[in-house]
Amino acid sequence: MVKKLSITIDIGTTNSKVSLFEIASGKLIFRESFQTTKKIDDYGELFDLDVIWDRLLEILIKIVADHPGDIDSINISSVGEAGVLVDAGGQVVTPLIAWYDKRAADYVAELSQEQKQRIYEITGLPAHSNYSLPKIKWLVDHLELNEQTYTWLNVPDLFSYFLTNRMNSEFSMASRTMCFDLQSRSWSKEVLEMFDLAELIQFPSVIASGEVVGYTTTGNVSELAAEEISVRIAGHDHMVGALGINLHDKDLLNSTGTTEGLLLIDDHPFLENKSFQESLSNGIFTNPNYYTLFSSMPTGGNAFEWYQKFFSIDQKEFEQDSRKLYQRYLQNQISLEDPVILIPHLNGSGAPFKNGKSRGLMYGISLETRREDVLLGIILGLCLEMKYVATCFPLEQVNRVVAIGPVVKNPLWVQLKADALNKDISVVKIEEAVSFGALKASYKDFDYELDYQVVSADPNQVQAFDRLLDKYSYLYESKRFLVDDNFHQSFFDSRESQNRCNEAKEIFFS
Repeated sequence: MVKKLSITIDIGTTNSKVSLFEIASGKLIFRESFQTTKKIDDYGELFDLDVIWDRLLEILIKIVADHPGDIDSINISSVGEAGVLVDAGGQVVTPLIAWYDKRAADYVAELSQEQKQRIYEITGLPAHSNYSLPKIKWLVDHLELNEQTYTWLNVPDLFSYFLTNRMNSEFSMASRTMCFDLQSRSWSKEVLEMFDLAELIQFPSVIASGEVVGYTTTGNVSELAAEEISVRIAGHDHMVGALGINLHDKDLLNSTGTTEGLLLIDDHPFLENKSFQESLSNGIFTNPNYYTLFSSMPTGGNAFEWYQKFFSIDQKEFEQDSRKLYQRYLQNQISLEDPVILIPHLNGSGAPFKNGKSRGLMYGISLETRREDVLLGIILGLCLEMKYVATCFPLEQVNRVVAIGPVVKNPLWVQLKADALNKDISVVKIEEAVSFGALKASYKDFDYELDYQVVSADPNQVQAFDRLLDKYSYLYESKRFLVDDNFHQSFFDSRESQNRCNEAKEIFFS
């Protein structure tokens, strides 16, 4: 009997979804979403592993019970960087630190510039607390894990281990640990030694996206053990989504969600000094014949969540605000000469100044500023930030820009992106890019027709955006020194600043 169905799991930052598809057609049979539960400890934010796994297992058991003997595979994708340590007995011994948690920042700050450069040469990643290795170091030190060797498992690695009792990782997930050598495609002992972890930490062997890790028959889930269902790691969600929309080399993908990302794939890594200086992240694609050049923008759709909370409005009112602005923009009723602008570092910044301590800045507010002006400023800021980040990429090699995610439901956001980049945006009308990418990784013959909408730049607005970028760049660069740990000392040590302070004192006390 040929099994006709496949399950995909997508563990996202905000929400997670489990979907059941017909393999031949890609028809959605069933889906259930749930919140990716988090909790706070004394140091920052954690994903609540027990709650997430219990909810995930509950859904899997229900699907398998409803379709006995007809499910061929379970394919897992997730956010990158997050994971746990497992001891020699196979027990999870650490919490699941959220990828964006900053508790390990001090370990990165202690690295020398030479060490940071060497890490980039090996792993293709700018040293940063978001990646797995600083988190591992924090866990080892704070939990005093020094009695045996521990294995690091990323989220998909962990869940596939729970289901099969087999440990593996996958190339695009391994690429986010800051410990994987891109050239040799092996775990780097040299980088582990920089963190004094070479004798304590190991990683599982790495396999290709969609390759079988094991089967539920060997796992510890009794409700699934009777079914021989293959379990596979699809990979890092941004990369799996790119596979799902058939991203080609020389395509620049703008992946939107809670955060945003820009992704370029090519047949060689971008390890030159320019990419290092601009904090671009290299990796290996779900198709391991290609490398990835990636930059995350930590603020994306979460800026709209902030907007709704700040003004105490619901999703429907937000969508109404966006539609009204869109109509006014199309009718040339909105001037871009002096708008409100947000530098959207509400959760730190990405390239070219990748820093978790960076904060948002809103400029242009006056007594006449209205709620809709703030929303326009947020969207303008997101688009200018994307343009600013995009200038770090080899845009001369880009044939087209492809957008996926929630942006496809917000025509104002898409139009402003096109105008900001002065490029056509190919909007993929697909809500299941990650799920379809997981199916493509596992079933090479799986295919489906994509529905594209091409949004062209408005020539009348392109120059206005170029002028806005000049202002944005000035604000961006001006606030960088505020994030410097030595800001107060360096600021007050400067002669110009001393003169300014002395002048202010003379005026005040005169």
